[in-house]
Amino acid sequence: MKTISIALTIAASLTAVATTNAWLGDSEPTLVQRYGSPRAVEISTGDIPTQKGYYVELTESFTTNVSLIATTNNDYNMDLVETRQRDTFTKDGLGIVVYIGNVGEKYNDVDFSGSSVREVINCPLVWQKNKNGDKVGHSVPFSPAALNALLENNKGNSTWADDWHPLSLTPGIYIKRTADKSRMAIAYGVSENEIHRLELRMVDGDGKSAD
Repeated sequence: MKTISIALTIAASLTAVATTNAWLGDSEPTLVQRYGSPRAVEISTGDIPTQKGYYVELTESFTTNVSLIATTNNDYNMDLVETRQRDTFTKDGLGIVVYIGNVGEKYNDVDFSGSSVREVINCPLVWQKNKNGDKVGHSVPFSPAALNALLENNKGNSTWADDWHPLSLTPGIYIKRTADKSRMAIAYGVSENEIHRLELRMVDGDGKSAD
């Protein structure tokens, strides 16, 4: 009975993943229609947060055993990279984080001010007890159909590269870009066929995120 229950939970989660969608360029009212009211709305000041509702993000390559360090000195590779509003949603068991474009933020001459320019979708967790009796969360990977739907919804007027490419020297991270270089997808997982986190973002002509 326990095995059947776990299987049903996983099946339900996979179905939920398949129904979730992200659309770069959505306005804030449209985001609420799509995902429901946000659980949190946070603002970045570009500095270390000193009050609730403010946040800072560091580069993807940032590693430290200290809870939070920030500097603008390039020598330490800890530049602040996010200056946008961050809205957090939950839908169908997934965590969805949306970053809102700043005033005057454009890609291919299209204005993304006040609209979604970056979305991060985390797959749901299935909780199971380990041999010690502790509950441990296991990510449910995106199905191929769900990944294809998310990419199709976010290709804009371009097309995605056919294959994922591993991010050099960083295992478990894969990227692909659209032909017009305006959009990038970053996938996180044990392989390109077992992705548990997907990030979609607008990027400038050089393939780098605009601040």
